[in-house]
Amino acid sequence: MANLKDFFNKISNNNRIFTAEDIGEMSGDEYQQNEKAIFYQLKNLGIPRQNQLNGNPDVIYVHSYTKADGTHVKAHYRSRNGGTATGYATNTNNSYVSNNSQIKEIKPADFFNLEKSNALAKYNAEQNANRPDARELMNIGLSGFENLPEHPEFNVFQPEAVEYVNNQLNIKNSKGLAIPKGWNGVIYDKNSGFSKRLSNSPELQEQVMKYYDNKTKSFTTNQILIDFKQDKNLGYSIGHGTILNPKVENGEFKAILFDKYDFQWLSKEKLPNSETRKINNTAYFFQTIRKIKNYYVIIPVRFKINN
Repeated sequence: MANLKDFFNKISNNNRIFTAEDIGEMSGDEYQQNEKAIFYQLKNLGIPRQNQLNGNPDVIYVHSYTKADGTHVKAHYRSRNGGTATGYATNTNNSYVSNNSQIKEIKPADFFNLEKSNALAKYNAEQNANRPDARELMNIGLSGFENLPEHPEFNVFQPEAVEYVNNQLNIKNSKGLAIPKGWNGVIYDKNSGFSKRLSNSPELQEQVMKYYDNKTKSFTTNQILIDFKQDKNLGYSIGHGTILNPKVENGEFKAILFDKYDFQWLSKEKLPNSETRKINNTAYFFQTIRKIKNYYVIIPVRFKINN
């Protein structure tokens, strides 16, 4: 079979990959509509079965969803690099994204254009040039969730999902953690760069394992506050985050890091570093005039532990 990763269908003008099962379930009208695209794929890639694509890193599985105009899109596979994918990535393997109606369809755009047209985004790009996660989270807030780029590494929750997520994360009654009504959310893929950088962070691992009891092989708390001071990228992007529901299975730590993208005004006493304080308080100001939108972030964390 040809390269799945880079496949692009020049007839349908997208990177969708039809499986044998997809074609078998089509109505006569659906097949006629897609016939030319199917034959183009047959000639240039072949027609795989679903079990050949399941778990394949060269493709992205897209759950069924409904567009803003009411059009229903069936679940399907897309090549990872073959042009611009529509819908949203669904490789998070988290129960938090099980209800598709609570995930917002991401509109085509890119942060390059945002950083080109938005003065704050341009400033953010300059300040966080070497801090990819800090740069990305700020761009998400600056986008206002109105024109986000399609992204293979995260999904977006609609504001209507707040109660659902509060219940799923068991934080609905947690002071300081419960998500306010009307907030959007972002959940990252467990294989995303952000997730890997968090998982590999010595700061995070050290702080997490302080709460692990070797005798009982369990954690003494379900919520662990993480404070990033050494890693500038994680410090500027997360700063203070909360590890929720930590556990160890087969020698591997598993949990999620939860954070609210919400700036607070900080005094010199609370934040002595003048550069960091300036950036934080500037962001707080733009947040108050609604140039930066608040939202919550969920990121899977995985790492091996030494027993």
